[in-house]
Amino acid sequence: MGTMRNRRNGTLEDSKVLYSSISRSTDVSYNDSDLVSFIQEHFKKRACVFFTRDAKSMDNLCKCGYSKSQHIEGTQVNNTEKWSYRKHTKELPTDAFGDIQFENLGKRGKYIRLSCDTDSEMLYDLMTQHWHLKNPNLVISVTGGAKNFALKPRMRKIFSRLIYIAQSKGAWIFTGGTHYGLMKYIGEVVRDNTISRSSEENVVAIGIAAWGMISNRDSLIRSSDTEGYYSAHYVMDDLKRDPLYCLDNNHTHLLLVDNGTHGHPAIEAKLRTQLEKYISERVIPDSNYGGKIPIVCFTQGGGKETLKAINVAIKSKIPCIVVEGSGQIADVIASLVEAEGTLTSSSVKERLLRYLPHTVSRLTEEETESWIRWIKEILENPHLLTVIKIEEAGDEIVSNAISFALYKAFSTNEQDKDNWNGQLKLLLEWNQLDLASDEIFTNDRRWESADLQDVMFLALIKDRPKFVRLFLENGLNLRKFLSKEVLTELFSNNFSSLVFKNLQIAKNSYNDALLTFVWKMVEDFRRGIKKEDKNGKDETEIRLLDESSITRHPLQALFIWSVLQNKKELSKVIWEQTRGCTLAALGASKLLKSLAKVKNDINAAGESEEMANEYETRAVELFSECYSSDEELAEQLLTYSCEAWGGSNCLELAVEAKDQQFIAQPGVQNFLSKQWYGEISRDTKNWKIILCLFLFPLIGCGFISFRKKPVEGSKKLLLYYASFFTSPFVVFSWNVIFYIVFLLLFAYVLLMDFQKEPTMLELILYVLVFILLCDEVRQWYMNGNKYFSDPWNIMDMLGIFYFITGIIFRLRSSNESSWYSGRVIFCLDYIIFTLRLIHIFTVSRNLGPKIIMLQRMMIDVFFFLFLFGVWMVAFGVARQGILRKNEYRWEWIFRSVIYEPYLAMFGQYPDDIDGTTYNFDRCTFSGNESKPLCVELDADNHPRFPEWITIPLVCIYMLSTNILLVNLLVAMFGYTVGSVQENNDQVWKFQRYFLVQEYGSRLTIPFPFVIFAYIYMVMKKCFKCCCKKECIEPSICCSKYEDNETLAWEAVMKENYLVKINSKANDSSEEMTYRFRQLDMKLNDLKGLLKEIANKIK
Repeated sequence: MGTMRNRRNGTLEDSKVLYSSISRSTDVSYNDSDLVSFIQEHFKKRACVFFTRDAKSMDNLCKCGYSKSQHIEGTQVNNTEKWSYRKHTKELPTDAFGDIQFENLGKRGKYIRLSCDTDSEMLYDLMTQHWHLKNPNLVISVTGGAKNFALKPRMRKIFSRLIYIAQSKGAWIFTGGTHYGLMKYIGEVVRDNTISRSSEENVVAIGIAAWGMISNRDSLIRSSDTEGYYSAHYVMDDLKRDPLYCLDNNHTHLLLVDNGTHGHPAIEAKLRTQLEKYISERVIPDSNYGGKIPIVCFTQGGGKETLKAINVAIKSKIPCIVVEGSGQIADVIASLVEAEGTLTSSSVKERLLRYLPHTVSRLTEEETESWIRWIKEILENPHLLTVIKIEEAGDEIVSNAISFALYKAFSTNEQDKDNWNGQLKLLLEWNQLDLASDEIFTNDRRWESADLQDVMFLALIKDRPKFVRLFLENGLNLRKFLSKEVLTELFSNNFSSLVFKNLQIAKNSYNDALLTFVWKMVEDFRRGIKKEDKNGKDETEIRLLDESSITRHPLQALFIWSVLQNKKELSKVIWEQTRGCTLAALGASKLLKSLAKVKNDINAAGESEEMANEYETRAVELFSECYSSDEELAEQLLTYSCEAWGGSNCLELAVEAKDQQFIAQPGVQNFLSKQWYGEISRDTKNWKIILCLFLFPLIGCGFISFRKKPVEGSKKLLLYYASFFTSPFVVFSWNVIFYIVFLLLFAYVLLMDFQKEPTMLELILYVLVFILLCDEVRQWYMNGNKYFSDPWNIMDMLGIFYFITGIIFRLRSSNESSWYSGRVIFCLDYIIFTLRLIHIFTVSRNLGPKIIMLQRMMIDVFFFLFLFGVWMVAFGVARQGILRKNEYRWEWIFRSVIYEPYLAMFGQYPDDIDGTTYNFDRCTFSGNESKPLCVELDADNHPRFPEWITIPLVCIYMLSTNILLVNLLVAMFGYTVGSVQENNDQVWKFQRYFLVQEYGSRLTIPFPFVIFAYIYMVMKKCFKCCCKKECIEPSICCSKYEDNETLAWEAVMKENYLVKINSKANDSSEEMTYRFRQLDMKLNDLKGLLKEIANKIK
């Protein structure tokens, strides 16, 4: 335990720091005045203090490039010594730093003028601590053509991919920083890739340029009276014709290197090299590359300075990527890397003349020899060179090249070649599975489980399913790896807060066992971290779940973690390692479907639904594999439950997730049929069973066949009777017979025997309803809140409630009105009890789907009534207001506004809107008679309403309702019937489950004698409450021998199932390859035919 605690505080803690959203930059902050003081104290510029006349200059310039008047005060004249910046310049506090704003472009960045001898450590501190850049995970140093050229589309694609990698990996990009040549195009790609990104995701593009080569640099110099931080306004003049360059507006940071010269290029190379070397040697504890920051040099085209940069990088053990096809020096090196045979000076010179004819022709012999020597030095380290071809520029070519270059440099380094953990982390970071398989996991090395735990944790949080599988295949023990500390780390610091919020909403919305358990598990893990952070507080403030339930099932906890975060492929790999795969697949389907319902993002909800359906399919296919092998063990899987899934079994999870496909498969239906018939053989005809309900002796005469034959002949008859009457089908049949008798008795009492005082038959009716009430109370007690989720249970309680209300009114026989009201309530209640018969007949294979159609059509009717109600009220109010004035009788307002427009939908034309046929004998003017109010009259005692309004209004209303809305309802009904009809059998089988479970859980005593069992149960419960409570130890999940045997057998079936899936995938890929070959042959034949036709035409 101590080892794991140290491990968590070590590598896992580092991983938490690395992958948390908290910025990795230091917390030290400075105000502007402190920053200015820091920069002026530690960063210098250089100024020439010895005027050394340049004999080649026509303008009387110094060797530094400045005129004498541009030198600082006190400058001496040097006529003897050769000019050198070290001897003839001196350092002064820098006068150019701050924010740079490019005019008319709105771009801002940071810049500083600094001496070429600036300490790299101080410069790195400026960028990370004061400019608040995060420590880079990678540095990409781009070098190449500094002259303007037309960028090839494929090269732009490579640069775009390079910038994307820098953005996703948190890398720094080093370039020349000017708006010219390669640097200009790099800046444009940076702009295009960050135009819609937030500031936190912007690429860090650092330009390192020579101060003396920058045009308009005077605007960058702070005035002497400037206090605080300075914001320079820089004007980019692309049309200006001089040897100086403009700064690029798309770089985020600019380092302007000064050695006291003007117009001298490439003086920044030394500082850039030193900075890159310092960064590469800097130790970063949370780095995934052996504790260091990797650097890669990316080369495109280029000439002398590019060649020198590659040479210096190779000598510094920095890997280089060369783009073949980009021209110039890059093509020279690429061709020599791929060349066979011994490298000679003549072959190098031949390549130089081929790719750089104009440049080489202007070189002296000594300069040519220097170029050849530099190239040879580069090619002495081929392991540090990686060549990519521009014509093969794809989405992954750049990332593969960078990762391969970094790995080659890392694995051949004397210090790191045995650092397997660091190499694995590097390949894991770049998702290079093939390299890891071929180079690291070889047969000459044996891996211990502990060696792979750190990289396994990274593979999980980085969602690298193929690496997870690779680690498992090479000896990682997943159960040992998944300690409480690891799971706590995953569920706390690597768990989406949005997922947790959705999980909480789903738990509150549906309140089932699985969602509640999972939410508590996640909450307790998150609280566990908070508890560790709150030192000094009472530990009893936070109570966690029973740790044993988690430690016994760590694989299930990891699987739940991956499923909740929609890690599709990773969850599949972990699912293959879990015990109880069928239950796990159904649990995942349940969780995903529940979360999909509460997600606001439609796309995310769709992904969850798709993933849920995949796991349902896996459960179906795996169970089919199990059932085809052994029916008895497969049926045990259906009833196997696990506390890691809320104590639910496969059937319960499938029903809660509405996985109809799983419930409808033959194996599950056969199991339900066994439950439905009990010990009675399924081959027995239903009419025989019903006949035996009335003729009991037939049971022992062999008229009914049973699945098991009694061994002892003396108990044979008794066992037959017990098996028969405990069958859920027999219980169901008893209930149906009783219920029909109950309805007949109820109808007889209402129609023929409803007296002032209750008769004996009516009292019997009361007793039967009381027994029904007791049964509903029992179901409520057994199922809890789930009882009210079934609308049929609500209908039962509603019917019983109305019956009790009817009794209260009916027993007040002295009050005629109350007695009559009781009878009316009974009549209405009879409708509810009769409609309850519909649920009973869902067991029928023919009637069941029709009943489901009817239920869904009721939902369609609800939406239709909403639309119809809008039209009906609109027309009814307008009609009443036009025809009549001030009707005060509410019942007649209802008839005119609601009832009559409703009847019009069925074709009853309103006759009071036509003045020529209006009948005043059928209405009243005073409102004192039981007639509708007459229409309003004019001065001539004629109906005042305008017929040109009322008649078209009725026509429009009847057209809208009778034709449009009614046909819409018919279309909705047709769609509902069609959707159910498509899955007719599946829907019925799914609904059948509920009926089987309901009657399987009922007492086997037939109605109405079950009342005695209820009385016994109540008395037994009261007796237990009076006695001392006994503590019952809960049974430990998965501890039974039968469970272990079943799960072990399921694991074997799972392996068979996975082998079949993989073989099918291979067969389909081979078939696809064969089809492509056939298609290619046909295309070649067609090309040949077209050539023949073309030749004939000529």
